[in-house]
Amino acid sequence: MTTQIEKTLYDKFGYASFRMGQKEAIESVLNKQDTLVMLPTGTGKSLCYQLPAYLSEGTTLIVSPLLSLMQDQVESLRLRGEKKVVALNSLTSFSERRRIFAQINQYKFIYTSPEMLQNNQVIAALRRTNIELFVVDEAHCISHWGTDFRPDYLALANIRKKLGFPTT
Repeated sequence: MTTQIEKTLYDKFGYASFRMGQKEAIESVLNKQDTLVMLPTGTGKSLCYQLPAYLSEGTTLIVSPLLSLMQDQVESLRLRGEKKVVALNSLTSFSERRRIFAQINQYKFIYTSPEMLQNNQVIAALRRTNIELFVVDEAHCISHWGTDFRPDYLALANIRKKLGFPTT
């Protein structure tokens, strides 16, 4: 018997089975438990939040540190037929940002940077939608060690609070 999780895995992503650790992480998220997923590069961490998003009513907000990674994720979802995905970052023009804010409730996936979440207009727009899942991608950027440190990652706990403590 195929569960809804396996059916969504196949229907949305074309996979017949999960890789090690994915199903447990997805079940944890679907049970509304804050979840830390540490998997090697290329082993499907994105699936651990994208699949639960399809089984949830609200919007998934993904905080990503790299514009190229953000664009790759958006394009990957679009290639699979997802139309309700957008990137909101420093490359987003003022007019495009206004359009996104006006249609904020239509998106299933919103990718943004930690720096954009310091903008009060962005937070005000996000508060007008149901952020059900708050994803912190590349969370190693919180570490003060090395060159990857991004101070705006330290503010994400406060942002999460402003958004009503969505599952993270």
